[in-house]
Amino acid sequence: MSQEKIPEVQIFRGLTKDELKIIAAHCQKVDFTKDQTLIEEGGEVSALFILLKGQLKVFLPQKTEGVGKLRSADVDLNILKEGDCFGEYSLIDKAPASASIVAMEPGQVIKISHDDLKGIFQVHDRMGRIIYYNMLQILTKRLKEKDTEIDLSLIGR
Repeated sequence: MSQEKIPEVQIFRGLTKDELKIIAAHCQKVDFTKDQTLIEEGGEVSALFILLKGQLKVFLPQKTEGVGKLRSADVDLNILKEGDCFGEYSLIDKAPASASIVAMEPGQVIKISHDDLKGIFQVHDRMGRIIYYNMLQILTKRLKEKDTEIDLSLIGR
């Protein structure tokens, strides 16, 4: 994506135009089809993704190969929309994917490898601080939304 503009998304909020160019130089656009699995629970995630087009479903599958988990049904967690990011958990904790992500419609993501991001952060400390701070805000917002959902489901009983 060398000369293309990175879309204005929360994870890159606060970066300068020059810093966005540095990020863009390490990104690649990836198209996906409807029903394509982008991440599998328990699988390795080696990149951060930003959704450009389409919608993605984040869920815990009924059965996860090699993980030994068996649920009574799939557990829907979230719907990702344009501008949302994913793969950030593994960037932070280096653990396998905590959920699966499948395309609800055809679309496109920007992909930047965790190794590229870490390399950028080593050279450009300010960028790392801003992106990690933005990730913290994104994750906190998601957690608060889930807390509210749980609270509302318990009240309804």
